[in-house]
Amino acid sequence: MVDDHPENLLALEAVLSSPDYHLVSATSGQKALKHLINQEFAVILLDVQMPGLNGFETAKLIRAREKTKHTPIIFLTAISQENQHVQLGYEVGGIDYIFKPFQPETLKKKIEKFVEIYQKHKEKIYLNERQHIIELEKKVEERTLELLSTNEKLQQEIAERKKITDHLFVSQERFRKIFESSPNLMAIVSLEDGIYLDVNASWLQFTGYQYNELYNQKMNFEDFMEEANGQVIHLGDPIRNIKIQYKTKNGELRAGLLSSELIDIDPEPCVLFVLTDITERDLLEKGLTRLDRLNLIGEMAAGIAHEIRNPMTTVYGFLQIAKTNEVSKDIIELMLDELNRANSIITEFLNLAKNKVSYKKKHQINSIIEALFPLIQAEALRANKQVVLDLQPCSEIFIDEKEIRQLILNMALNGLDAMTSGGKLTITTFAKEQTVILNIKDQGTGISPEVLEKIGTPFFTTKDNGTGLGLAICYSIAKRHQAEIEIKTGHSGTTFSITFLAD
Repeated sequence: MVDDHPENLLALEAVLSSPDYHLVSATSGQKALKHLINQEFAVILLDVQMPGLNGFETAKLIRAREKTKHTPIIFLTAISQENQHVQLGYEVGGIDYIFKPFQPETLKKKIEKFVEIYQKHKEKIYLNERQHIIELEKKVEERTLELLSTNEKLQQEIAERKKITDHLFVSQERFRKIFESSPNLMAIVSLEDGIYLDVNASWLQFTGYQYNELYNQKMNFEDFMEEANGQVIHLGDPIRNIKIQYKTKNGELRAGLLSSELIDIDPEPCVLFVLTDITERDLLEKGLTRLDRLNLIGEMAAGIAHEIRNPMTTVYGFLQIAKTNEVSKDIIELMLDELNRANSIITEFLNLAKNKVSYKKKHQINSIIEALFPLIQAEALRANKQVVLDLQPCSEIFIDEKEIRQLILNMALNGLDAMTSGGKLTITTFAKEQTVILNIKDQGTGISPEVLEKIGTPFFTTKDNGTGLGLAICYSIAKRHQAEIEIKTGHSGTTFSITFLAD
């Protein structure tokens, strides 16, 4: 309530006094503004005619403040009743214009309505704020739960990362220990420029270099040559146990088995070389091979001497008789047979020679078998046995026809000899991937482990009249053709399987 006349303020207070209201009086516009700074009001009763700041000016200042621009203002006046004053009151923000003397009940009702509007507005603001607070609290709760869940996941992730880090550290330590303590020569080389990134103690020990002579230096690939073809190793595809010769710092050539694997290190692509030094083993194997050859020569010499001595003894005996007696034609024929037998043994022995020249051409192995079939079948019929051919389409192979004929004939006749009357010999051919396979299967009683161990050894035979060179010649022929012979044997018979590479 703003009025420069205290008696008017008392009159207003008498009319509006209520336990539900808090009435504040001001005798000037300036004092009213001070109250508005400190308090919030439901409605303002403002006198128009006041010294200093009049009612209109005070209303403009009230409307100019953000906090009070919506507070209802009712103008009270006793003299400013012209339309222009009323119009000005509404323009400066008044919502009502009451003339004195006013009707107490009317004013009281108006104030009640404004207070009611204010209270509802406050209640609405309170409810909105409360709702906003509830929504905020809900969002905070949801965000808190989300943060707790995220934090829990983060803790799990941290734990997992720590576990992975610990495992990686253990793995790196394990690799480092294996790398450093391995008896094999190991080196890590950059795939891009071939620079040594690391070498282990064995690499330094065997090559004779110091660590600083190799680290961060380019690898000299000419120091690592494949033994089979003399080619320099390269960083391309992984290597698996290739026999090489490598050169040490002092120029010594040593033998080794080299393997390599492509790996990534931080994150540079690298090559891990693992070299097993076999120099001493190589020398030992060569020494043993030399001894084996000497032993084989001794056994072969003894076999040749034994086999040839028999016919020579017969010939020698009859020649002694011929000194004093006339020799009959039958005795001469017998001596010639014995000499032919000795010559045959020498011929078969020569067939074992490794440097024997083979005249290889492309042939169909099925054609060779079909050409030999009448001869094998005749031998089978003579002993009341059977030969069956099961020849599948095969590619041509690069072979010496005469040698392969000898191999097939020797094995087929051996199969027939291994069977009793009524037995069946099956000759099968078929193609498998890049190979041609020949199987010769008999229905004999099988080969004992003791005999199987010695099969193919020159002059070893289980026949009464055999020389023991037949299978040895077969193995020699197979080797010259890069073919593999495999034997499967049992009580129901034996299968010789010869695998040729197809062109």
